[in-house]
Amino acid sequence: MVSNVSIEAAALLVDLGLIVISATVFNYIFRVLKQPNLLAYIIAGIVIGPIGLGAIKLTLGGIPLYVLNLEDIKLLSELGIAFLLFSVGIETDFSKLKSIGKTAVIGTLLQVGIISTAVFFLTYYLNMLPFEESIYLGAILSFSSTMVVVKLLSDSRTIDTLHGRLMIGFLLMQDVLIVIFLPLLSNLAEVLSTAYVVDLAFSSFAMLAITFALMKYFFPKIYKFSAESSELLYLVSISTCFLFIFISQYVLGLPMALGAFLAGIALAPLPYNLQIYDEIRGFRDFFVTIFFVTLGIQLTFAFSTESIVLFGFMLFIALIFKPIVFYFITLLSGHGGKIALMVALSLGQVSEFSFILANQGLLAGYVSPELFSLTILTVAITMVITPYVFKYEEKVYKTSKQLLVKLPFLNDNSFLHREIKDLEKTIPLENHIVIVGGGTMGSSIAEALYKKVPVVVLDQNPEVLRVLMKKGINTIYGTAANRYSWEKLYIEKAKILIMAIPNVPAALKIIKYARTESPDLLIFAKAHYYSDALKLYQNGADWVVLPQILSSNLTLKSIGSYIETGKKNEFVNFKDEFVNYLKEKAKEETDMNMSAPPKMPTIGPWN
Repeated sequence: MVSNVSIEAAALLVDLGLIVISATVFNYIFRVLKQPNLLAYIIAGIVIGPIGLGAIKLTLGGIPLYVLNLEDIKLLSELGIAFLLFSVGIETDFSKLKSIGKTAVIGTLLQVGIISTAVFFLTYYLNMLPFEESIYLGAILSFSSTMVVVKLLSDSRTIDTLHGRLMIGFLLMQDVLIVIFLPLLSNLAEVLSTAYVVDLAFSSFAMLAITFALMKYFFPKIYKFSAESSELLYLVSISTCFLFIFISQYVLGLPMALGAFLAGIALAPLPYNLQIYDEIRGFRDFFVTIFFVTLGIQLTFAFSTESIVLFGFMLFIALIFKPIVFYFITLLSGHGGKIALMVALSLGQVSEFSFILANQGLLAGYVSPELFSLTILTVAITMVITPYVFKYEEKVYKTSKQLLVKLPFLNDNSFLHREIKDLEKTIPLENHIVIVGGGTMGSSIAEALYKKVPVVVLDQNPEVLRVLMKKGINTIYGTAANRYSWEKLYIEKAKILIMAIPNVPAALKIIKYARTESPDLLIFAKAHYYSDALKLYQNGADWVVLPQILSSNLTLKSIGSYIETGKKNEFVNFKDEFVNYLKEKAKEETDMNMSAPPKMPTIGPWN
């Protein structure tokens, strides 16, 4: 006879197995379809949950093919939340927060305040939701997705652009605020009670003091020894997270997610933080996957007419109202209409961390299962829409610009473009060299030529432009695909055009434009593939460089010279000269990185 304990253990094992297998299957399907993995996990949960296979009681050999014991799984999913925030904390460097600028800090405070207040008043005073749910919904809809936006910025290679840096700044501040919101919203019944506020402040101060003490005096020593063994480093890292969870939840009465986040913050200054991040990645991914599948299991589509209206309202706030708020905050900060629009459109979704808020509210009884389901749907839909917004944002900008022409205050006001103007330094240009792309190749050419002939560099990395400006080189901020940026380069008066960008489709557009404006212009370009080089030649380039061919030819020539002569002097002299050059450039690169925004985490199983 099988004992009750064995039956319960077997049931939990079956449920875990179903979650992992379904997550694997749908992950594979959605990767083929090139859709977000997070959505795959939610759908996997729907399929093996009560409204999926559970509704038809499907079994295999007497084993149910649907999750039976959701309560047992919820504890594991809460660990997913904790380890998610733990990993975010590890890669968060608050010492670099000041480099993001006041726009990100003040702008995020304004944006979250406006969204949460507007949602609260509209839902509560229009009798759409009770008081507590209105507060939670305001917080839930205020935050955008770090996970989705950073992934898309990385894929499009625009993470170092001005609009990319602004987005990351807003997202980092939002992540900080959501961690602050967790304990504040954990007990709404007493949030205005003096005793509760004092107790919460004391507990929070104690938690911060513990974090600081361990970070400064204990962790550097223990992790220095642990780093010598990957296995020990893994165990010590996991133990640190659990230690902070126990202190936070069971000693000080704070949410476990807050303790886990502070555990990550305590490890962030260590020189081994990225190694720790890699070590705990698999452990974290397992629990995070359980968390998102569990969200799908809890999803229900039994919505009333009122819920459908509320769902439409939530989508309106996330997709329209929040982008409008971001647009005006970015515009008034002096970054111009185009950057403001790109920031606004890209942040028009609901955060994965809003799940954490909604889940906390559900467990505390402040959020109904119906609102929880609506939150899951809203997050999923807005996350799926965002990649398409990224893809077509240039077309959206062109359409919107035609409308903005009728509003000169928004389109031409120099006050609203002051930050862009600070990145542009030009003099009247004629018989000059235009360089599109200020990376290694573009900057090197500009620095070698600008004292002999007028040079102007177009780039979208603000730090690159600032370095060039200090040297007296003319600069223009803009993207290679934006015709408005081309017009600032005076290509029709230029002598030479150098395409120093890896984006061949954008290079082809500029070359076609240049050939129309100046048929006799000498055009240089670069390519990494033979087919791209052929396209560049066919569309008007005069000379296309393939770096890998040049480098291999130079290497073969050097090897042949050594074989014939047996002399190393030439290489040694060149090495010393080149190393000195690299030291100078590495210092510039370090200075740029120090002033760049913090690197955001590429979190987990959805990448």
